[in-house]
Amino acid sequence: MVKLEPGTGQAIRSFLAEKGCKRPIRIDLQSSGCCDPSLGLSVDTIRESDLTRELDGLTFVISSEIHQLVGEVTISYVDDIERKGFVLTSIKPISEWDGFATCDIKV
Repeated sequence: MVKLEPGTGQAIRSFLAEKGCKRPIRIDLQSSGCCDPSLGLSVDTIRESDLTRELDGLTFVISSEIHQLVGEVTISYVDDIERKGFVLTSIKPISEWDGFATCDIKV
């Protein structure tokens, strides 16, 4: 369902601690306005039809419909001159921009 690249779990925990959040992290489709939909992260509650995974001390949730559409999602954290944030890629890319942009976690 979800994999974390090395160091990503710590980056997520630090981000959530700064915001005072302890709820699960949802993997979902988000619109960027002018481009195709992309994968994003938000703090949310667990819904009845969600798939859940405990990983690196964090709880991730994704709807079964989204999971069927995108498959396994890999989350990495980048912090360099050009970009900073979380990058989500899926085994079934949803657009040509899959894994291109960074995102923060919507709180």
